Amino acid sequence: MENLKSSLADMLVGAGIDSDGIEINPIYGGGNNRVVSVQTKAGKYLAKTYYSHPSDTRNRLAAEYAFLSYALNIGLDCVPKPIFCDQKNNIGLYEFVEGRKLRNSELTQQHIMEAASFIKGLNDRQDRDQTLPTASEGCFSIERHFSIIDERLNRLRHLPVESELDRKVISFVKEIENAWKSIKDEISSGDGSISKELNAKDRCISPSDFGFHNALLKNSGEVCFIDFEYAGWDDPAKMVGDFFLQPAVPVSLKYLDVFISEALGYSENKAELAKRARLLFPVFKIKWCCLMLNEFLPDAAIRRRFANPTLDPEQSKLIQLKKAQTFFNSNEA
Repeated sequence: MENLKSSLADMLVGAGIDSDGIEINPIYGGGNNRVVSVQTKAGKYLAKTYYSHPSDTRNRLAAEYAFLSYALNIGLDCVPKPIFCDQKNNIGLYEFVEGRKLRNSELTQQHIMEAASFIKGLNDRQDRDQTLPTASEGCFSIERHFSIIDERLNRLRHLPVESELDRKVISFVKEIENAWKSIKDEISSGDGSISKELNAKDRCISPSDFGFHNALLKNSGEVCFIDFEYAGWDDPAKMVGDFFLQPAVPVSLKYLDVFISEALGYSENKAELAKRARLLFPVFKIKWCCLMLNEFLPDAAIRRRFANPTLDPEQSKLIQLKKAQTFFNSNEA
């Protein structure tokens, strides 16, 4: 902690902020990075030390900092302000947003429209930032979406079987694969080529892992969106699917039409993009089933322990398997 404290003090000075009286306290809850609050006489901030590993080559710090810098430059105030970026130590310093997590039971159409307006605000302009990276697992053809899920299922299929819990997850993966084959066959037999790439003007700048699990309700009643380490250019169908299918704070499908109408309003081809989003909804449901089983993958387990050393890995696996099974058997999509 002392090394981190020293690095953060240097970052504050670099940002022109008085670092006197600096105190840091861990904030648990995320699955990938170490997060602390940074209290100084000048104010309170939030710092993230980003996970880095040879098997995970994405630059989480660069993606989040670039995305927030873009949002700041175009005047969006529903995200934290970026303050300082330390590439050497892989630390980002940000505005600390006072707020609380939302429960799905309290979501209203106003909240959903704030999220949709955020997406539209990022994209409804001629000068969208072309230097932003492609989002994590961002792709622009249906064929590539298929390939990413095939790769995820392949990794899960080859998990080492060392316990009864492992046997249960392998059995469940077979169920997912059967459903996945039917979905692929149905979409592939429809109109249009699955290898055709989405036109550049119809792509969107997206938070990628977008939903109310990555949001805070401020005392003002406004929503602040957070966590953009996967952000970048993406397929709007994936953005829509992620928003409604993320399991942590589910959003009712009764809001699908109004969300799409606003969020995809940046494109002249909104009707076609809406059709694409609905077509690919079952695809992203399968993907979320795979994501929920990440707990069983060795690399993901290392990342979780980095973010929260107090975690019980076996208990986390059991919880995630049950959640994935419930999600897979639900009627969403």
